[in-house]
Amino acid sequence: MKSKSVKKLLIMVLFLLATVSYLSAQGPVKVSGRITDDLKEPMLGVSIVEKGTTNGVMSDLNGNYSLSVQQGATIVFSYIGFVTQEKKAVAGVMNIQLKEDTKTLEEVVVVGYGVQKKSSVTGAISQVKAEDLENRTISNAPAALQGKTAGVQVIQTSAAPGASPTVRVRGYSSNASSNPLYVVDGIRLSDISGIDPNDIASMEVLKDAASAAIYGAEAGNGVVLISTKKGKAGQGKISYDFQWSSQSLARIPAMLNAEQYIDYMVESQTFTENELRNGWDGVTNTAWTDVAFDNSQMQKHNVSFTNGSENGNYYLSLTYLDNNGIVKGDVDVYKRLTATINSEYAIKPWLKVGTTNQIEKFNIRSVSMNNEYGSLLTSILQLDPLTPDTYAADKLPAHMQTALNNGKHLLKNENGDYYAVSKYYAGEQFHPMIMRDNNIGKNSGFNVNGSIYSDFKPIKDFTFTSRFGYRLSGTRQSSTDLPFYGNSTQSRDYVSLNARSTTSIYYQWENFANYTKSFGQHTVTGMVGMSYQESTNDNVYGSLSANSEDAIKKNDPLFYYLNYGSASATKGVAGEKIRSAKLSYFGRVGYEFAGRYLLQGSLRADAADLSLLPSTNRWGYFPAVSAGWTLSEEEFFAPLKHQVSSLKLRASWGQNGSLAALSNYPYSTDMALKGLYPFGTGNYYINAVAPSSMGNDKLKWETSEQINIGLDARFLKDRLTVGMDYFNKKTKDLLVNGTTPSLIVGGTTSPMNAGNVSNKGWEFELGWRDHIGDFHYSLRANLATLTNEVTYVDPSITRINGVNFHTSTITYFEEGFPVYYFRGYKFKGVDPETGNPMFHDLDNSGDLNDGDLDYIGDAIPDFTYGITLTAGWKGLDFTLFGTGSQGNDIFNCINRPDYAASNKLKEVFYDNRWTADKKSGTVPRAGAQNMDKYQTSDALVYDGSFFKIKQIQLGYTLPKTWMKKIFVNNLRVYGSLDDFFTFTKYPGFDPEAAANSTSGMGVDKGSYPCSKKVVLGLNIEF
Repeated sequence: MKSKSVKKLLIMVLFLLATVSYLSAQGPVKVSGRITDDLKEPMLGVSIVEKGTTNGVMSDLNGNYSLSVQQGATIVFSYIGFVTQEKKAVAGVMNIQLKEDTKTLEEVVVVGYGVQKKSSVTGAISQVKAEDLENRTISNAPAALQGKTAGVQVIQTSAAPGASPTVRVRGYSSNASSNPLYVVDGIRLSDISGIDPNDIASMEVLKDAASAAIYGAEAGNGVVLISTKKGKAGQGKISYDFQWSSQSLARIPAMLNAEQYIDYMVESQTFTENELRNGWDGVTNTAWTDVAFDNSQMQKHNVSFTNGSENGNYYLSLTYLDNNGIVKGDVDVYKRLTATINSEYAIKPWLKVGTTNQIEKFNIRSVSMNNEYGSLLTSILQLDPLTPDTYAADKLPAHMQTALNNGKHLLKNENGDYYAVSKYYAGEQFHPMIMRDNNIGKNSGFNVNGSIYSDFKPIKDFTFTSRFGYRLSGTRQSSTDLPFYGNSTQSRDYVSLNARSTTSIYYQWENFANYTKSFGQHTVTGMVGMSYQESTNDNVYGSLSANSEDAIKKNDPLFYYLNYGSASATKGVAGEKIRSAKLSYFGRVGYEFAGRYLLQGSLRADAADLSLLPSTNRWGYFPAVSAGWTLSEEEFFAPLKHQVSSLKLRASWGQNGSLAALSNYPYSTDMALKGLYPFGTGNYYINAVAPSSMGNDKLKWETSEQINIGLDARFLKDRLTVGMDYFNKKTKDLLVNGTTPSLIVGGTTSPMNAGNVSNKGWEFELGWRDHIGDFHYSLRANLATLTNEVTYVDPSITRINGVNFHTSTITYFEEGFPVYYFRGYKFKGVDPETGNPMFHDLDNSGDLNDGDLDYIGDAIPDFTYGITLTAGWKGLDFTLFGTGSQGNDIFNCINRPDYAASNKLKEVFYDNRWTADKKSGTVPRAGAQNMDKYQTSDALVYDGSFFKIKQIQLGYTLPKTWMKKIFVNNLRVYGSLDDFFTFTKYPGFDPEAAANSTSGMGVDKGSYPCSKKVVLGLNIEF
């Protein structure tokens, strides 16, 4: 018995000894070392984590780390932009060198309601990364797309502070708006100008119908997806970016100087030489660009905080922008404060929640532009050089003294001198500083865009996402019109004012599920979901119009409010609330075999509310299919792998819609008052009502159908990348007003689906990236061609009018021509005997009439392109970026023909003009006949092709061995010349001119020109 007890005790002791030995072998070990990059520089903030646990640290300023882990554990070393390494833990020193991640083939791109590996993409998707946005003087996201990707054109109607350009994806598809859909972190926005570029992680442009079809009725003009920045695990840091720039007028058009002006006016018999010289001091030669413009400054500050772990992350950012434009005085100013708050956290292994938020507060002041009936920018090109900038109060010329004696309000500068009033030119344009000071316009507001979302993963490979998005915005606009005297035809005696307040609320609720399953060489993906959107817009408007006295009780800034209306003021009030909603269902399936064969299909069904379409026709269905073949994964391709690392062919077809032309119950049968009618005996009348529109219960949305064929290739160990696409996009069912059906019974016709447009072209993207020792460089270039044509308009309509120049319509939407082409007389040359312009008599009628009007140009370029060159050597870095357009025309609409005394562009009207001594001149003589027709002819249509060097930047990153002494991780300083060089034949301010972004493309009526900038900047990271 005793021996058995001893035996048991011995066995227990041996077991305990073995357990202790085992536990001792599995105990914690200490690992330490230093982490460096490719240049053997220490790396701060590298995440060092024991795999499968939350046990981890980050490297310090010297790249050093120390971590206790279990013996035999795996340690994960990770840092954004570098290849993650996993190493078995070994007690003692483990030095690690992280390699920069140059394998972009497996990068992911954002698509609708999910992401895809680049290698699996079958649609035409272009990506613009954060590196393309950083350290530029652009203040809004749309400008960042210019020249960075093929097939995307940016139209600039104004380069004024706060102005946002218009984006066009693969052409112009509508007689209404052709704006793309913007989606920021899953939230639809109509305007992304308030998203600060510093906060953007990437921008994806869904160009073909297949990639965009998941957004259905809103994707007919392409989709721009924006992902804002998020925190990264182990990437805790504080960053501060500062930028300052000095801005000045980039190009100064050559105008007539004083002597040239006198010559021209005398030749035209507008004035006699005595009239001009007797009223001129013989010295004054005013350059109105010097009067109106001055050097200005812009400053921008951005601070961000970011951190994360395996369970969650956050990104916080605050940006302040103050941009004072190049017009003298604080009248073209854009001030903006933006904040971004992004965070997500994994509450459970199967549940992650998060939020994204962008907050914007802005203030804008702007000057008048793009108007032949009164524009500060146009006046600079109209005023004569004989008139000085100002007159002293005791030296007023007779016409100004008379106006002053008659009680007119002559405006003064800060020194007390009166702004001059020309005695020669008296039109809608007058002294630019009077135009600046005769009105106080203010525009301010806020925007809050955001979402709250959750990702639910109940089973492997399945994710259900529920996302509530919101957009809250409010704007306040006011305009106070002050008394002034501009000239004998342009003056105001009393103060009047108006103000508007608008509040918009939008929300969307989306629920969708993604499923991915791989088995063997097969991968199947699926996505299905629903979306509900609702928006409301409230606006209130009020005005006080003068009626024989100031509309307000006192002409004082403290009284410039609607509350202080005078008793005699005419008061106006208006306002309404608009609501719209949309319900959608959508789905997508995909199949991939062995990384070689790719197939994807999608379908979206959208229903519009009654404010857009009738109940009988409110549903639209938008299918798409795409396929890809990765030839480089085939066995027969193996011998080429050393030269061609990847080669993929893509093809897609799909349909998208557009809601741009639909609003305010366009299909409805409306009734209107038609006057008073007597009913019965006596003096008794009643208001009569009659139909004012016939209605159209067949109305539906515009639909774009697009075919895309593409190729993606990588050569020479991924150093050379090539992308190529051909697309053919046909848009049908455009909304057209003014059709004439075969039978009309009273009223006018409602809008009809009666127009088609075709866009087709080629897109090319090229990239090269390499290094020679410590010198590394890259080149990226893109080019896109475009052929645009209106292929159908209802036969009852010859053409649809676009914009006017004075009394003449100059752009039209017509079958057989590009969208809103220029139409006018065709200049034949100058009559050598008379110096008058001659025109082609196209209808052989013997005189000039509408039958002689024809196509004389269009604003749509044959191709657009961009090029970006980067280089770096040790701490130095260099960037050169340029973009251009070829084959687009500009219609110069600066000089109205009814004001002969206005100044002239020297190259347009003066150089090489016909004179009695030079009858070979190619420009009509001064004062020639038919100048109204000349100025609406192809003689004033110019080649608008241009190439702009948008950025030349040189930066230097100080050595980290220096920075660690002051606890700084990274410090970079840089200088840049932005928009400094423009190469063009156009004689105006800026070849990127447009009266508006649709019917006024390429029409220059005096748009705000681009400024050149000298930039200094600083990036610091703690």
